[in-house]
Amino acid sequence: MGILMEDNVGSGSKEDSCITDFECVDVEKDEATFRKNPFMCEHSVDHYYYLLPRAKRSRFFRRKKPPTVIPSQSTSQKKGLKIRISLKRKTIEAVDEDLSMEKNKTETLLDEKQSKLEDREKNRRKIKPIIDPPVLPDELKEKISGMGIQISQVKLVIQKALYDTDLSYQHMRLSIPLNQVVSKDFLTPQQKMVLETRDIVSNKKNKIQFNLIDPSLEQTKIHLAKWDMNKSSNYVLLNDWMEVAERNKLKSGMVVQLWSFHQHLIPWLALALVPQ
Repeated sequence: MGILMEDNVGSGSKEDSCITDFECVDVEKDEATFRKNPFMCEHSVDHYYYLLPRAKRSRFFRRKKPPTVIPSQSTSQKKGLKIRISLKRKTIEAVDEDLSMEKNKTETLLDEKQSKLEDREKNRRKIKPIIDPPVLPDELKEKISGMGIQISQVKLVIQKALYDTDLSYQHMRLSIPLNQVVSKDFLTPQQKMVLETRDIVSNKKNKIQFNLIDPSLEQTKIHLAKWDMNKSSNYVLLNDWMEVAERNKLKSGMVVQLWSFHQHLIPWLALALVPQ
């Protein structure tokens, strides 16, 4: 039980007396007297606050919470905050500028690609359609006959006009669309199967080597492959095709014929120019 000292009036003045000079009293019974006692000094209150049981301290003494002091930011902290905000703003502006530049570059590339496609379509429209039926040129006919091949065994693979992509070093191939092939059986079933298989190392489709007679009647080696596109498939002549094109001065718009035959089971191709 908390206790306090009772006042002894005959002993000392108010200035000299303190609650520590009082006799013991029951704090719970004389709470009002305790609170109104004019002889309690600040030191005595703090002293007896800690002498009271912990559970009863709050009944007699309401200790005010110290005011929350918000630490003021120093000048250097404010300056650092301003610098961080400024850097963040500049970073956002730089990122927005980079995104804008990338967007402009992408739009420019798309426009260039679209214009190239339109130009290619215009060039294709300029090429005159092939009307005359394909005929084996006399010089090539004599060349093949001299090899002991009957002309009736020679099959037309395709007659087509050359495009820029057929003569481009970026593509380096002569395209033979499957839907434009005249003689579907110019390849044997075994050769077609080879073109569908893939190489174990490179995972690319296999190619077949042909002997080729070009328009200048020179003989060379060339490879035939099959490329599968998104909506179609093409046969293509690869490897030495660009040398053949340069040697015979082939140009876009020229019409060529590709013939096929076999000599002792060896596949041959013959390329001929159609006079215009």
